[in-house]
Amino acid sequence: MILNLVSSTKTLTGRLALFFALMSVIIAGFIYVIFNAALYISEDRVGERRILIDRNAAIELFRSSNDSAIQIDSLTVAYNDLSIIPKAYNQYINGIDSFIGEVGDDPHSRMLYIGEYSDKGETHPLVLLSEIDRVEFSVNELIYSSILVLTLFAILSFSFGALLYRLSKRLIEPFNSLAEQLETNKQDLNEEFSVNDGAAVEFRKLTEQLNEYRREINSLVKREQAFARYASHELRTPLTVVRGANKLLQRSEMTDFQSRQVDRIDDAIIQMSTMVDALLGLVRYERNSDDSPIRVFTKDELNAIIEQNSAQANEKEISLLTQVESEPNIHATDAIMNMLIGNLIRNAIAATSSNGKVHITLTDSQISIEDEGEGLQEQYNPNGHGLGLLVVEDLCNRFEWDFELKNRPTGGCVAQIIFKHEFVSP
Repeated sequence: MILNLVSSTKTLTGRLALFFALMSVIIAGFIYVIFNAALYISEDRVGERRILIDRNAAIELFRSSNDSAIQIDSLTVAYNDLSIIPKAYNQYINGIDSFIGEVGDDPHSRMLYIGEYSDKGETHPLVLLSEIDRVEFSVNELIYSSILVLTLFAILSFSFGALLYRLSKRLIEPFNSLAEQLETNKQDLNEEFSVNDGAAVEFRKLTEQLNEYRREINSLVKREQAFARYASHELRTPLTVVRGANKLLQRSEMTDFQSRQVDRIDDAIIQMSTMVDALLGLVRYERNSDDSPIRVFTKDELNAIIEQNSAQANEKEISLLTQVESEPNIHATDAIMNMLIGNLIRNAIAATSSNGKVHITLTDSQISIEDEGEGLQEQYNPNGHGLGLLVVEDLCNRFEWDFELKNRPTGGCVAQIIFKHEFVSP
C-alpha cells in the first residue's frame, strides 16, 4: 500500500517538489561554502597587492633616510632591521628569506611581507606589517553578506520551484484525471473521457483515442447482448414446437428403438432450453450486474445437473462420486451453473475410460471435477466438449471466478471453479 502511494502519479508532483527542495538546500550549502571561500581568497589577494605597493614606497623611503622603521600609512609599517620587529611576529620571520601572506589570529592578524632591497651596493632586509583586519570584512559584514546571498538564492529557488510545481502539475493532472474517470466510469461505457482545455496536445489525442476505444467496446457489447437476446428469443419458438411434437410422439405406440430416439430428442431439448436460459441470464446479468441476487448453490441442484449429464456415464459404466462439504453463495443462475458444470462433467466423462470414476467435490469456495483419463497433453484441444473450455473460462471471468484445469499427480486431470469473490455465507 505504501509502495503504491509512493509510486502513484497523484503524489508525483509533491515528490518532485520535495526533491527540488532537497536539491536546493544542498546547492545552497555549496554556494555558501564557495561564496565564503571566494570572499576570503579575494581579501587575501587584495591585501597582497596592497602590501606590494607599500613595499615599493618603503624602499624609496629607506633609501632617502636612515630610519630603521617607517610608517608608510595608517595601516602599514616597514622595517629594515629585524631586531626591532615586534616579538609577536618573530616566529613568522626567523629563518625565512621571502614571504607574503596573512599571519596571526584575529584581532592581531597582519599581512606580512618579507624580502630585501639594495642601497648603495648593500643588501638590507625588508619587512612590512599591515593591519589587514581594518580593511577586511568584519564578522557582522560576513554574516550580512551571506544572509543576503542565501536570501536571493532562496527567492530564486522558490520561484523556480513554484514554476516547476505548476508545470509538473499541468503535465501530471491529465493522467490523474483520466485515472479517476477510468475508476469512476468503468461500468458506464456511455460516459466519455475528458481533459481540461489547457492540457497538452498529446493528452487530448490520448483522450480522443480512449473515447474511440470505449465507443467501439460499447458497440461490441451491445451487439453481443442483442445477439444473445434476439437469438435466445428466436430459439424459444422452434424449441416449443419440437417439445410439443415430441410429447405427441411419446403418446403413440413405438418400438424400443423409436422410444430411445424420442428420449434422446427430449434430452436434447432440455439441454437446448438450458443453454437458451443461460444466454438470457447472461444478458440480464450484464445489464444489471449490481442487482443480481446472491443465492445458494445447493446439493440438490448439483445432483440434478449430474443426473442430466450422466447419459454417457451410464453407457460407459462410469461412477460419478459426489462429495458436498458445504453449499456456496453465488450470483449465477441455475441455467448458467447447469451449462458450466454440465460441460465440465461431460468433458470428464468423455476423458475417462469405461468402468472408471469421476469425483465431484463442492465446498463453500470452489467446485472441482476430477477424472481418471490420460490427463492434459502438451498440445490439447482447448475447445473441449459442447460449448468448450474457452466459453467456460469466459463465463467464469464474467462472474470474477477463477477457472483452473491441471493434471492430477495420480493421473487424469482436475477442473476447478473457484468462487473467490463469494466466500461469505448468508
